[in-house]
Amino acid sequence: MELTPEFAKECREEALRKYQEEQKKFGLQMMMMGYYKVKSLLSEEGLSKVFEIDNRREQDEKFNQEFSQKMWCSTEEVWSQALGQLMLKISDRYGLKIGSDLRAELPDNDTDDPKLDFFA
Repeated sequence: MELTPEFAKECREEALRKYQEEQKKFGLQMMMMGYYKVKSLLSEEGLSKVFEIDNRREQDEKFNQEFSQKMWCSTEEVWSQALGQLMLKISDRYGLKIGSDLRAELPDNDTDDPKLDFFA
């Protein structure tokens, strides 16, 4: 295996594609886990509130869409925070240094990557 700029770019693109595939699945799972965890802790009053909202969601498509969008936004916000922390922990385990071994984002043109920092 030769560490060329083209190989580095292909590896990053494949990792990004896999990340995006898994993110979709995990996002839904995470949201449902949160929903069921909240529901498992409800008092009778809380259960009444959830049933009221869920019934409204079943009856009102627009309300359901808005509610669902807010749930997704909350999930994405929490996921971003958790992912950032997890990435720091994983990077630490590998001994990677942010800025030299690990970049926050890929450059627009991967050919500007003569050192192949991704693999350093």
